[in-house]
Amino acid sequence: MTRRAVVPSGGPDDSRAGRLRAKGRRAIVGLFERDRLFLAALLTLAAVIRLVGLPGRGDFDGDQGHDMLTLLRFVRDGQVPLLGPPTSIGDFHHGAAYYFLLAPAAWLSGSDPVAILAVIAAFGTAAVGVTWWLARAVGGRVAGLIAGLLLAVSPAAVEQSTFLWNPNPIPFFASVALAAAWHARTSGRARWWAVAVASAGMVLQLHVLGIVFLPPIIALGVAEAVRASRTGDAGRARRAIAGMAAGMAVIALLFVPLLAHELQTGFEETGRFVAFFAGRAGGDSVGTLDPLQRLVFTAFRIVGWPLVGLVTSAPFAAIVSVSSALVLGLWIMVAGRGEERTVARWLGLTIAWSTVALAVLAPSLQTVVAGLPNDHYHAFLDPVVIVLMALALRALGAGSGLQVTADRAARVVVAGAIVALVGVAIGRWPPLTQANGGWPNARDAGARIVALAPGGTFDVRGLPIFKTAEGIGYPIVAAGGSAVIATDVETSKRPITAGATLVIVCDRLFEEVIGDPCGGPAESRFLGRIPGLGTGPAAPVLVDRFDASPRTSVSVYRP
Repeated sequence: MTRRAVVPSGGPDDSRAGRLRAKGRRAIVGLFERDRLFLAALLTLAAVIRLVGLPGRGDFDGDQGHDMLTLLRFVRDGQVPLLGPPTSIGDFHHGAAYYFLLAPAAWLSGSDPVAILAVIAAFGTAAVGVTWWLARAVGGRVAGLIAGLLLAVSPAAVEQSTFLWNPNPIPFFASVALAAAWHARTSGRARWWAVAVASAGMVLQLHVLGIVFLPPIIALGVAEAVRASRTGDAGRARRAIAGMAAGMAVIALLFVPLLAHELQTGFEETGRFVAFFAGRAGGDSVGTLDPLQRLVFTAFRIVGWPLVGLVTSAPFAAIVSVSSALVLGLWIMVAGRGEERTVARWLGLTIAWSTVALAVLAPSLQTVVAGLPNDHYHAFLDPVVIVLMALALRALGAGSGLQVTADRAARVVVAGAIVALVGVAIGRWPPLTQANGGWPNARDAGARIVALAPGGTFDVRGLPIFKTAEGIGYPIVAAGGSAVIATDVETSKRPITAGATLVIVCDRLFEEVIGDPCGGPAESRFLGRIPGLGTGPAAPVLVDRFDASPRTSVSVYRP
């Protein structure tokens, strides 16, 4: 009797399919383990998002004109800047290191704003890579991928990478400080403590409120030195202290230009700084919120900024994102394991400390001004929020490993949350062309003005008079003109430069403050207040009036 072979379930065909599935899984896992490939993809994504349409993507106004003029005078005329850009919270300045940071690009490009913008975009792109590294070092590849992706598409990070302003390189130096501090803690090497503290010092140079970021970095180093001493590792403790001391020495070096200025002016800047905070102590502060409201609003803006951008522009998305981020952050701080929990607590306490400090030090910043840059003053917390979110999402998606159904549900929730965050971020990106045309519009305005009086001198004034006119002053200089530019109330009131062509730049955003509309009435009233100008037949003659942008009206007069 012939016996028939029976092919059981799971026979050759099924085994072949199983082997193919297993091979596919191994290929995916192998691909995922290629860190360099994923890092390159994240950096490419970040660079493309930031570089597309770069010349006209960001605003070019008074602050940008001031910075470009300072860089031009530095690299062309040898006028070394001892002070940084003026602050918006007092009559003092940020650090001069900002200009030294951008000076090489200005020198190589002939002070071309597009080249400077490319450097700002490069810092924003590099911040993605450093943030990826920190999250990966603590939470593994998945956490690194989440953190890198969220910062690459962050609307705040994209905006900060596409226009010229002193706070915009802050996320890069903050992420370097955080990553170096954590690497110093795990490796025990002094040089990484030096890098961490010095990078925090650059954050302070870029914005005076960066002083808030330095204590968390120092605190981690002190905690590491104490821990090493208690475990009998005196060498490790000494290295931590020596490294932090070296970092503080670098910070002191960064303040040498300020010291030179103070010695020349009888400590003028220090006096202004003290006067500002003395006025604050005497009750001369701006803001209508009570202390608790300030804390809540500050925390809301800090956490929401890297996720959705300016929270008042997208309140619903901000409420959902911030609420989820706070819940996830508190959860990972409590339920995290090992080093992941340590980092989560460090980052969470950094956010808490910064919220309190910023609410106290800068109550005027509780006010959101439509049409002007907002929230960049706490950009050093962007990588803190992003890494904390990435660690929490990775831990939630990892599950307990005990209940398959629950773990799969958790992964679905995490995947959905990441897709939602990315979708909201993309929807909140700044437009490819700034509403006011950015540098191309300003450049064309400068060329048009210079063409009216080639070889002449231009006396450039701004309305309102407390706003610098350098946003049009620099384009005039870049077009080959010679310009005397009003930068504040006092210089706006001086007599006209002899023989100069008068240029009045009127900002429609401030028409309510000016008291008259731009494009005629505001300029006419302002002409009557300039000393020495004639009236009647001797009055200056209007030779051109045009809109440099939807917001900016330019009027040109010959005396």
